[in-house]
Amino acid sequence: MTDELPNFPGDDPILAEARALEASIRAIRRAQGKRNPEDFPLGSAECFAAMEEFVRDVGRVLELELRYLNQGGDHDQHGAGASG
Repeated sequence: MTDELPNFPGDDPILAEARALEASIRAIRRAQGKRNPEDFPLGSAECFAAMEEFVRDVGRVLELELRYLNQGGDHDQHGAGASG
């Protein structure tokens, strides 16, 4: 097993959405006064704790998205929305 990530094309829409989600959550955490994993030394207990909190935040956002979709929300998974 290797630690390398799969080689996604630069224009892969799922990868772009994942990067946007990550950036949004990092910005929201900063606005809330929370620290992100990169704010701590790699491998430190604080870094791992921040990673766990970050993953929980991602899970909460994804859960909200699923609830919205299950309630019939109008959502284009490719980002076009109503104007697309």
